[in-house]
Amino acid sequence: MMISHHSFHVFSFLLFVSFSFSYAHLRSIVPKEIHSRSFNSNSLNINIKANLSGYFSKVFAFGDSYTDTGNARLLGVLKSYVGGNLNSKLLGDRSSNGRMVVDFLCDSLNVPTLQPYKAISYNTFAIKGNSGVNFAIGGATSLSGDFFVNHKIGHTLMWKGIPFGFQTQIEWFNNFVTKIACKGKFEEECKAEVGKHLIWIGQIGVDDFVRVIGSSVSMRWLTDITINHISKILTTVLDSGGKFFVVQGLPPVGCFPLAKLLTPQSEKDEMGCSLVINRAVMAHNKLLQKTLEDYRIKHGAEITISYADYFNAYKTIMGNLAGFRFSDGSQACCGVGGGLLNFNLHNLCGMAGTTVCRNPADHVQWDGLHLTEAMHKEITQLFLHEGFCKPSFYDIISRRRNWRT
Repeated sequence: MMISHHSFHVFSFLLFVSFSFSYAHLRSIVPKEIHSRSFNSNSLNINIKANLSGYFSKVFAFGDSYTDTGNARLLGVLKSYVGGNLNSKLLGDRSSNGRMVVDFLCDSLNVPTLQPYKAISYNTFAIKGNSGVNFAIGGATSLSGDFFVNHKIGHTLMWKGIPFGFQTQIEWFNNFVTKIACKGKFEEECKAEVGKHLIWIGQIGVDDFVRVIGSSVSMRWLTDITINHISKILTTVLDSGGKFFVVQGLPPVGCFPLAKLLTPQSEKDEMGCSLVINRAVMAHNKLLQKTLEDYRIKHGAEITISYADYFNAYKTIMGNLAGFRFSDGSQACCGVGGGLLNFNLHNLCGMAGTTVCRNPADHVQWDGLHLTEAMHKEITQLFLHEGFCKPSFYDIISRRRNWRT
């Protein structure tokens, strides 16, 4: 069929209008502050980058050693050698060689680094309290103290004695709300204040999963009690007025050097990871997502709970190490022994004879149990900007913007 010169120009004009409308619609559903991070949609390239500052002035965090920024150190539950051959001014408070997800989160939101709860002075926090609070405790457990004694849970890794339970973090949060955040306020005022802030529940369960490797402890039972503790934290903060939550799932713990070392070869997959541990982690993540959906159904549109998919974020990076600027995905940067793992359960990072690799930024694994700053940074990028939070972090920002202040 022949198309006239005039018809061709009309068609081109209509195509341009249609494209312009589609692009304008796309821009309208993305918060206006989001611009210039690139993604590819067929042949259409649009730059989108989130400016996340100004929406949340504070973050309240819960979790274990992957989120703790100083509580374990202040409680005296870390063994003395941890961080001993490192820059203790920063690193002694974190189970990494630098910043972690919660630190990069605060950077992205343009809010101060979280104060560990145990560093708070009740007399001065109200004056200087422009920071959020971190309730996470390194080594925190879902298991009871009696359980550790009765089942003779062996290696305590880098922590002293019986670890603190997650109930401690709930008690700390309640004390903080009562004595500081809501002091002198009516209940509804208090809930409105808590509702303005972001609640970040870091991964809960990693430390317990690695503790029970090789024991007779049922992984399903451990998953059930761990999810129960997460539910208690959620319920506690919801009852106090919390509205915006991110809850992290677990990474593939079976691929960490510690798990690889303790797993018989017959129980490993083609990547050398522990099949038993990773199956338990996947069961944990599946049950966690169902639990979060139950909370969404119960509370409806008044709250936003996002699941941070740590497992698949980790797998995405491991499947393209060079693309994420890593050269080693399995060897501990800080350790001893060399080989594929550079990890010795009885000679952990910081102990005599251990060394730190020349360039930690090339490594995923920090000490055989925890990740490097570089890995934490990439994981945060995937959480905040690449859709590994569900609903996306952009959705959280959009809902916070539209919520009454």
